[in-house]
Amino acid sequence: MVQIDNLPLRTLDEVEALQFIVKGTATATGESFFASLVENLSKALNTHSAWVTEYLEESGQLRALAFWAAGEMVTGSLIDVTGTPCEVVIETVGLVHYPDNLAELYPSNFLLRKSNAVSYMGVPLLDTENRILGNLAVLDTRPMPKEPRGLNIMKIFAARASAELQRLRAEAEVRQREVKFRRIIETAGEGFMLLDREYKIIDVNAAICKMSGFNRDEIIGKTPLHFSPDHYKNFLWENRKGLFSGLTDEFECIMVSKEGRNIPVLVHSNLLRNDEGEIIGKMAFITDLTAQKKSLTLAAGIQKRLLPQEKPQVYGIDIDGRTLSCDEVGGDYFDFFWDQNCQHNQYGIVVGDVMGHGVDAALIMATARTFLHLNASQCGNTAQVVSGLNRHLALDVLDTSRFMTLFFIKIDPIGNKLSWVRAGHEPALLYDPEEDRFVELKGTGMALGIDENYEYSENTFTGLRCGQIITIGTDGIWEALDRSGKMFGKKRLRQIIRETSHLDATGVLDSIFDSLSTFLSGQRQNDDSTFVVIKITKKPKSIDNWEI
Repeated sequence: MVQIDNLPLRTLDEVEALQFIVKGTATATGESFFASLVENLSKALNTHSAWVTEYLEESGQLRALAFWAAGEMVTGSLIDVTGTPCEVVIETVGLVHYPDNLAELYPSNFLLRKSNAVSYMGVPLLDTENRILGNLAVLDTRPMPKEPRGLNIMKIFAARASAELQRLRAEAEVRQREVKFRRIIETAGEGFMLLDREYKIIDVNAAICKMSGFNRDEIIGKTPLHFSPDHYKNFLWENRKGLFSGLTDEFECIMVSKEGRNIPVLVHSNLLRNDEGEIIGKMAFITDLTAQKKSLTLAAGIQKRLLPQEKPQVYGIDIDGRTLSCDEVGGDYFDFFWDQNCQHNQYGIVVGDVMGHGVDAALIMATARTFLHLNASQCGNTAQVVSGLNRHLALDVLDTSRFMTLFFIKIDPIGNKLSWVRAGHEPALLYDPEEDRFVELKGTGMALGIDENYEYSENTFTGLRCGQIITIGTDGIWEALDRSGKMFGKKRLRQIIRETSHLDATGVLDSIFDSLSTFLSGQRQNDDSTFVVIKITKKPKSIDNWEI
C-alpha cells in the first residue's frame, strides 16, 4: 500500500507502480540511485524488503549496493550467497519466484527466519555480454501472488541497475588508471608536461618542478615560451600550429630554470586524443641532458681542436672553412695541407663526411684525420693517399656499415692548375664571375671504407684566374629542411655564391651560414654542415717561401 498525491492508501497497479518508481529515481545516480530504487520498489510493490546487490564471484558473496527493510535503509550488508534464494538467481541467471513457504524451503537460513520471510522474487543483473553482475530482489513477510506481480517492473529496473553498476565500474576503472598513471608520472625521474589545445601547461610532475626550480602553481597556466630562451621562443611561436599537426616529435631544446640557468633537455612529445580521436592536447616527456652534455662538450672541444684553428694565409689564395655539427660532435671534416717541401709547392684542401653523425661518426672522422696528417703532406700522388686512406678505413668500419665520402683538392700555384680526387663526395663547384658560370669538378670514385681494394684516380683542371671561387661542402647544407619540410637546395646555395662573389672567402662563408640560419628559423639541423671557400685573389707566382 502506498500514499499517492494525498489519495487514500491503496495497492498500485503495474503502470502506477512503474511511474512511482521512475519519479523516485529519475534524478538519482550512483549510490543515490540504488537507494532510491530499492526504497521506491519496496513501496510500490508493497513488500517488506528490497535490495540490489553486486555479485563477488571470487568469494561467492553478495554485496548490497542498497538494502531497504522494514521502512529504513540497512547499511553494510555482505552475505554468503550459498543457501539463499539469491543463489538460485545467480546460478540460473533467471527469474526466481517463491510466492509462499520461503522459510520451509530454506530452514537453515537464520536471516530468513529472523525476518519472518514468507515470499521472495529476484531477477539477475546482467552485463552487455549476459554475464552475471548481481541481482535485484524483493522479500515479504506475507505471501505473494502466484503470478508474480511487478515482474516487468523488476526486469526494467534490473536493466537500469545493471547499466548504472557497469557505469560505476567503468568510472572506478578510469579512476584506478588515473591513480596508477599519476603515481607513475609522479615517481618518474623524467619530467612530464601536459599541454592543452591553446598550448597552455595544464599538468606537470615533480621531476619538472625539481628540474626547473619552479613550483607547480608557477608553471600551470603558462606556456613553454615562459621557460624558453629568446632564440627558441621564436621557433615555438612560428611553429605553434605545426606542433599539433604531427604525432610524435623528438627534439632537443633549452629550458630556462627559475635561477636563469639554461638546461639542455631532450623532449619526446605526442598528441593526446579523446575516445573519438579528437586532439585534446599534447604530452611531453622531458629529460635533463646536463650531465650528458658536459661529457659531449668536452669531446666537442677536443674535436674542434682537430680542425684548422686559423684561416690560412697563402699568397694569391684566400681560404676559409667552417663546420656546424647538429650534435655536440659530428662526422664532418675539413682540413688544410701544405707540401712546400716537394718539387711543386701545392696547397691541399680536404672535406669529408662520415655517414650519420654523433660520437661514432666523430671517431671515424678522427681516424681519417690522423691518417691524412701522416700522409697527405708527403710528396706524391693524391690518389695514392686517398687509396691508402680507403684501405685503412675499410679495416676499421667493415663491421659497422659506416662509410665516408671525401673530396681532396690541391692547388698548384706554379702550374696554375687544380688536381683533385673525388671519393663518393658531391662535386666541388668552381664559379667564374666574369662568365657567370659554374663548373662542377666531377670525377669517379666510390665512398671510403666500402671496398678496400678500390684504387682512386686523380682529375685536373687548368686555367685558374683571379676572382674565381672554388667551394666544397657537405650535404648538410643543401639538404637542410625547415619546419615545413622545404629543402635549402643547391639552387639557393649557388645564388648566394653568385651574389657574394665580390667578397673575400670569409664573407662568402658568412653569407652562406647566415642564410642557412635564417632558413631554419630555429629549427634544429638533422645533419652536420661543412663548407670551404677558396678564392683566387692574385695570379700565382713562383716564389720559394710562401707564408701560411
